[in-house]
Amino acid sequence: MLCVPKIRVAVRQSISRTYFSTLQQPAPQEESHFILILGKPGGGKGTISNKILADFPRLHHMSTGDILRANVRDETALGKEAKSYMDEGKLVPDRLMIDLVVEDAAPHIEDGDSLLLDGFPRTLGQAKALDEVVNVDLVINLDIPTETIVERIADRWIHPTSGRVYSYSYKPPKIRGLDDETGEPLIQRDDDKPEKVRTRLQAYDEVTAPLVNFYDKRNVLKTFHGTKSDVIYLEVKEWLEEKTH
Repeated sequence: MLCVPKIRVAVRQSISRTYFSTLQQPAPQEESHFILILGKPGGGKGTISNKILADFPRLHHMSTGDILRANVRDETALGKEAKSYMDEGKLVPDRLMIDLVVEDAAPHIEDGDSLLLDGFPRTLGQAKALDEVVNVDLVINLDIPTETIVERIADRWIHPTSGRVYSYSYKPPKIRGLDDETGEPLIQRDDDKPEKVRTRLQAYDEVTAPLVNFYDKRNVLKTFHGTKSDVIYLEVKEWLEEKTH
């Protein structure tokens, strides 16, 4: 098992603001930040993350799903441990997910980069565990109305063979109900049906409400309301510029 030092200790002991190593390092020209982005599935989190990365090139994007898959694929020590849980149909423990995050973050932090973490934490317990090793200092919370997300996702139809995705509101097929290239019927996944989407979003709200409160009490969270990602992002960008410069 890889022994990962506590990042928070480094923050308290070092004059320069770093998150990982307890060794003395030269202070970066710009202050480093550990940023989280929270938001309901289907709420535009991916779109806004991509816009942030384009406008803030010193940010390194960390997706826990991508990190996990890469470690399993590369058969790292942590990846092998994670795979043992996955092969048994079990969830990867929070402790192991945090070790994966810290392992991936280390070289970027030591280079003075800021980090944008997407997909973790998802629960209050995970947030508290992460808080023991990482100084999260900025949290973006995207609050998109449930019915807006239901409309977006329920409008999504796919060609099952190729995976091509269509939306009648912004990317409709040339012929309604048929794939543009093959002419085969489009389908709507069960998970994309309105009742399933509402159930999933309700579960998200119940699990993440304590998480939002956790960061709000630390005065590091900003909630952005709206229905259009392009409009919301302008507010997100202004807030990040204020906090990171």
